[in-house]
Amino acid sequence: MDPELRDALAMFAGFFDAVRTPVAVIDVHGRYVYYNEESAVIDGYTCEEALGQHVLSVYPEMTAADSTMLQSLYTGKEYRSNYQVYVNAAGKKVHYVHTTLPLTSRDGRIIGVIEMGRNLSLIHQMNDTLMDLQGQLQGRGKADVRIVTDDPGMLSLIEQARRLAQTSVPVLIYGETGTGKELFARLIHRHSSRADAPFVAVNCAAIPENLLESTLFGTVRGAFTGAEDRRGLLEEARHGTLFLDEINSMPLSVQGKLLRVLQEDTFTRVGSSREERHDARFIAASNESLPSMMRNHRVRRDLLYRLNVGYLKLPPLRERGEDVVLLARHFLARHCARHGLSITSISDAVLERLRRYPWPGNVRMLDNAILRSLILCETGDELDFILLDDAGDEDVWQNEPRRAPAAPLTTHLPVPMPGRSIEEQVDAYEKALLMAVLRQTECLSEAARLCHMPRTTLQYKMRKYGIRYAHSVIDDA
Repeated sequence: MDPELRDALAMFAGFFDAVRTPVAVIDVHGRYVYYNEESAVIDGYTCEEALGQHVLSVYPEMTAADSTMLQSLYTGKEYRSNYQVYVNAAGKKVHYVHTTLPLTSRDGRIIGVIEMGRNLSLIHQMNDTLMDLQGQLQGRGKADVRIVTDDPGMLSLIEQARRLAQTSVPVLIYGETGTGKELFARLIHRHSSRADAPFVAVNCAAIPENLLESTLFGTVRGAFTGAEDRRGLLEEARHGTLFLDEINSMPLSVQGKLLRVLQEDTFTRVGSSREERHDARFIAASNESLPSMMRNHRVRRDLLYRLNVGYLKLPPLRERGEDVVLLARHFLARHCARHGLSITSISDAVLERLRRYPWPGNVRMLDNAILRSLILCETGDELDFILLDDAGDEDVWQNEPRRAPAAPLTTHLPVPMPGRSIEEQVDAYEKALLMAVLRQTECLSEAARLCHMPRTTLQYKMRKYGIRYAHSVIDDA
């Protein structure tokens, strides 16, 4: 082994051992001189079996032309975020993204190659499962889509969506997170002539950049090592609708290929030269406004012009007036039916707080708040307390009146009571503290958190001391 390579390994081997990333190093002869446990798990070898072996001995199905490590060693080429598929020693297919770099000496000679990567096999399996589920759930797209609203602006948008559904033009939907962009996309699909064909939704931000192109357009056998003939989402959505959520997260290189599909109605699978006919309606969505996407160069202008034939701008929940009350009652009824809860109404105080809250997470946040409050604060047949997640949202609460902080609890030791045991005096003190806490909180769950005890423990102690709790009335039985 080259002395400079030996010194480098001595310096960095401890770090490579500690990271949870596959790392391997070969010398100038193509033999492994470093191979960590993460690499061993992926490849189905032990470190001892791989060390000292030539790359092609460890991967017998691979040729020198296929091996990025050997190509980097022979030519000095760098591979960054390279996607590769191979069969490991256990006969399992591995989907791998890696960076491979030549290691050079002080005088510029190549003395080895290092490769660091990431195993994407689980993501690939999840994608396969997603594709299967898309096919199984196609029938769900035929169900009617209900958008709960009495807001005139929203009702106008629903009417616009239904008119757009009668055409096949692309549609771009803009709205903050949680405003219902996918719901509107499904509404358009449901009322279109494509309603009996698949509705395929993909979140562009949820798929790694180097997999998004093949996920959308599909692959042909031989496109890269281990590639197979595989349909992409474009083909899955044939005659139906392809919904591209978070289009502003799509890599610009993929956007260029998507633009060609919109212009020519054809596409090409990864690794193929044959053009395929395309017949799916495109609906895209973004939580970033058109001016912002253009200003920040997140989406190509020419692609935006193509998508923006039909445009829907969804208002945030805070601008929808009494819809917050309508939606809160809708979610209450749905969750009570689903979870077997007995609450049938929401108090006026809670409704007023819902109206004042700015809802940065919009309808999705309201849904979660209602469910969380139902589970944690069930008291009779009326929801009289709402749990809102204020953490990290101080900026949106600037104009929101807060409940005054509770007065500090009295924590000094009580005066000793002659004639009573220490245990009796401790119980009396604990009872007084619990009653003070209950008077300053609005539900048992909040009181339990303040006391740093489970709700069940608090309820046990209340029974033990005869403390009755009904809404805001705390008394001593």
